[in-house]
Amino acid sequence: MVIKDLETLKQFFSQVKTPVFGAGVYAFDRLGLENIIPNYRILALRYSLDTKLIEKDIKVIALEKGMGTKHIQEPRNATTVLKHPRIKKYLEKFTNPNILVLKASSKMEQVCQENGWKLLINPTSFGKELFENKIRFRQILQEIGIAVPPGKITSVDKLRYGQLINKYGLPFVLQHPTKGGGKGTFFINNQEDFEKAFNKLKQKWDDENEKKLTPPAEVIVAQFIQGPSPSITGCVTKDGILITNLQHQILDIPQLYNPEKGSGLFCGHDWTGSRFDSEISQLAYQYAEKIGEYFQKQGYHGIFGLDFILDQKTKKLYITECNPRLLGSFPVLHMVQLLNNEIPIIACHVLEFLNQHQEINIDYQIDIEMVNKLMRREKIGSQMFLHNLTGRWARIHRQLKAGVYKLKNNKLKYLRPGYDLKHLKNKKEFILTDGVSFKKSHFSPNRRLCRILTLNQTLDSSDYRKLTPWAQQVAEIVHQSFEVKPVKWIKLKKIFAPHFLAKG
Repeated sequence: MVIKDLETLKQFFSQVKTPVFGAGVYAFDRLGLENIIPNYRILALRYSLDTKLIEKDIKVIALEKGMGTKHIQEPRNATTVLKHPRIKKYLEKFTNPNILVLKASSKMEQVCQENGWKLLINPTSFGKELFENKIRFRQILQEIGIAVPPGKITSVDKLRYGQLINKYGLPFVLQHPTKGGGKGTFFINNQEDFEKAFNKLKQKWDDENEKKLTPPAEVIVAQFIQGPSPSITGCVTKDGILITNLQHQILDIPQLYNPEKGSGLFCGHDWTGSRFDSEISQLAYQYAEKIGEYFQKQGYHGIFGLDFILDQKTKKLYITECNPRLLGSFPVLHMVQLLNNEIPIIACHVLEFLNQHQEINIDYQIDIEMVNKLMRREKIGSQMFLHNLTGRWARIHRQLKAGVYKLKNNKLKYLRPGYDLKHLKNKKEFILTDGVSFKKSHFSPNRRLCRILTLNQTLDSSDYRKLTPWAQQVAEIVHQSFEVKPVKWIKLKKIFAPHFLAKG
């Protein structure tokens, strides 16, 4: 069977009987496959107000359902979900369950091996010690002939402010090799920035050394490049490399993320505003295909993401890092693709792993040229990640409904339930989803409050460092509407166990 479009993909999966489960912190995290795979189910840790909506359409097992603002005092991740006795008992009903997660961990791999479950994700060996390590990935790019941002790899203890400004000028960039999401990236504008970054890098080094890990003695020093930071999603399949079109990343927006946390802080994506010159797009496709082919030779399968920096002056496109796993664009990328009548790239990822696990008895072939042509079409949709901006542990004092809203007289007006882009009727509407919490829920500094989904453009076309006036107003009013207020430490100690506070 040849898979060439959404219709043929659905026809194929209608014949696949292997049980597939998505596991994550929130049910929203693993949405997307319910539109493709019959009887797809979700295993979640948290139970939020949007989960109430999702479970009406999809089978969801949420461990904290009925617990209100209380939480299971274990790490906030998918490993906690999979090792829970209730989940183990539930999965005993199924033969050879296959499980999709954001990324693997050694504990997760052990739990799945002990229970005979199969992970639809690459092993940890491809993660922080290889493709996800910025230093190692930079070396790989040089090996395969792809230009890297001007800079060097050096030891933390050899960093000298005067020498660096003489070579790179101001600002310049320091990067920890394994800290993502902007939390290990520092833009150095002056000596005070340098000293803060140096101390943080040294602390991360010491902390990891205490855990008896190989200390990241080396960091990347790079020239600061002024320009937008698009990203792209690739997928290694047995038939070739699939690649979506470039999408704008939303970074360092103070209305979404407290800037004190770092530089290059990830705040969302804007597909509606992603309109790049064809020459830039073609170069990105060439880079992604070359990297995908290299990954394939190393035994890698499925989804990977590439982050770029586009030099505003020279129009040169550089790759800055790789994410060898599912991405922060999911599941909204799936929603965007389905609105566009495309094959969701996550479905091709699952297909690749089911084939590797020998769970498919039907011969198939992906028409790479046709599917890539569909995936590279212009798209509509945007997501913003709204965080606790107080810089402290905080509590929300107002409960907002998950669902569809619009602005009216500078206030939120609730319209109807909804958690997917398909539930929006026009560009004036937006959705609050992904962990919309109960009143009096607590949030650690910079913890995500929710995602805001819209069909509208959110990134300013004239300045990629700013939101559009409408998007900025939405973000500010939503944060205000939650009534997020800092909590005194003494109160936190009474509410939470020390273990939970340590884990966030």
